[in-house]
Amino acid sequence: MSADEQTPVLIAGAGPVGLATAYVLGRHGIPSIVCERFGAVNPHPRAHVVNTRSMELLRAWGVAAAVTGDAVAPEWMLNIVWKQTLAGEPLGRINLADGGADRIVRRGNASPEMITSCAQDRVQQRLLDALRAQGMATVHFDTSVVRVTDTGDQVDVLVESGGATRTIAAGYVVAADGAAGTLRADLGIGMAGMPELGRQVNIYFHADLSPWTDTDPALLIWMINAESPGVFIGMDGKHRWTLNRPFDPALESLSDYTPQRCIDLVRTAVGSADLAVDIRSIGTWTMAASTAETYRTGRVLLAGDSAHQFPPTGGLGMNTGLADADNLGWKLAAVLGGWAPESLLDTYETERKAVAISNAERSVANALKMFDAGIGPLTIQIAERLDSAEPSVAQRERELLAAAIPRHREHFDDLDQELAYVYGGEDTDADPIAVAVPGARLPHAWIAHEGATVSTLDLIGPWFTVIAGPSGSDWATALSEAAGEVPCRAFIVGHDFELDTDRFGLGSAGVILVRPDGHIAWSTDQGSSAPAADLAAALRTACGRKPNP
Repeated sequence: MSADEQTPVLIAGAGPVGLATAYVLGRHGIPSIVCERFGAVNPHPRAHVVNTRSMELLRAWGVAAAVTGDAVAPEWMLNIVWKQTLAGEPLGRINLADGGADRIVRRGNASPEMITSCAQDRVQQRLLDALRAQGMATVHFDTSVVRVTDTGDQVDVLVESGGATRTIAAGYVVAADGAAGTLRADLGIGMAGMPELGRQVNIYFHADLSPWTDTDPALLIWMINAESPGVFIGMDGKHRWTLNRPFDPALESLSDYTPQRCIDLVRTAVGSADLAVDIRSIGTWTMAASTAETYRTGRVLLAGDSAHQFPPTGGLGMNTGLADADNLGWKLAAVLGGWAPESLLDTYETERKAVAISNAERSVANALKMFDAGIGPLTIQIAERLDSAEPSVAQRERELLAAAIPRHREHFDDLDQELAYVYGGEDTDADPIAVAVPGARLPHAWIAHEGATVSTLDLIGPWFTVIAGPSGSDWATALSEAAGEVPCRAFIVGHDFELDTDRFGLGSAGVILVRPDGHIAWSTDQGSSAPAADLAAALRTACGRKPNP
């Protein structure tokens, strides 16, 4: 089949995951084409939590500062509040600043970045801006991927735009078309997991809620009442808001949510009958906990919500997808660049699927545990007891909620789920956030390097990074011989910067080998009589090549 265009990688979907994949490929010098069925970035906010690991990735991609500028102020991140209406008195709260000194210090020492809340459309726009500035990808909006045909040597992609079709020949295709996309099903890849957990309607609106939020800002404000239950999420801490509420398709349809009804629902949830409300868009979504049976079929790979779907409890969906993009991007670049075999792509599923399953399990556990805090199928019953004409019944329900709510702190402050996953690593008593553990991400430490204070994470780039101990200069000297075509950079502690060699497992003469996605591929705390051979063997393994005979 003749093709109208050719590209090493075609990415279906210009959501955060698709754009991030294109950007990572571009960092490695690999061009791509991104096809998006919608005409522009969807302004309807969906995900909003940008966790610590995602902020680290955005930092590496030069986007973190812009996302922080679009995010809510830090004080909004500290509080999660339960009320009957926004104008009412709190039923309970979780203040993350009250989590104990050890927890706060651990989070502060873990990373150069902090978890934040920024509407997905703003994150998406910042990634799009960065991708366009990079100049390595072509983004086609209003362009749907109709069919993909894997010929073995390439993928013929039929796309449609403006009623016309054309064929793009791609070396590989990344299906990042989201939970509502069709490519995964078209490829015959099923999903495994729990049945549907429920549905939500998401009302995006503009309103001035500052009379209630200026003095008590909160990341999430749960409303427990019978007329308009749900959760308010401040998308910018100013005028952009969403109200998420339960939706039962057996009893109602999206057409029931007219703009006027949505205005009334918002006003009721706020507790203000004359509040000025501008409804911007309304949508529904399904709470699911499922993972694709495989992440790869031939030259087509799944990423983001195409590969996994979680309940929102924990804010892990978009964040898991961004890490997918970083993992898959460097591996595709390695294969296309000729410094890794195609079998390296199989490790993408091995590594990322385990993380997705863990995140799905945690999200479901969070959702189920929220029942006693008034969130879920018991909301109406709890709301009715709060409104009971019997003062003792209402008081008892308040007491139960006040006792239940603090038990959910870890749901909103789970650093281990954000940072502590280890690829293929053996069980260890060591904390993979604080110390160097093979398979985990390189720990953060502030260092003085080239006249500036930077994080150890800032040493990572589109290359393998070698960090040698103070007496390990032989490792750095041997790198050029060991690396071959694999892009690498070397640093020596004591020469390039100072570092706690015990914490990083270096000893005096050891070495750490870090992959382009920041995960430790190999390390030793000893010197070597054959550093070039040892490094070459570690690089071969990290790149999916068989050891030399």
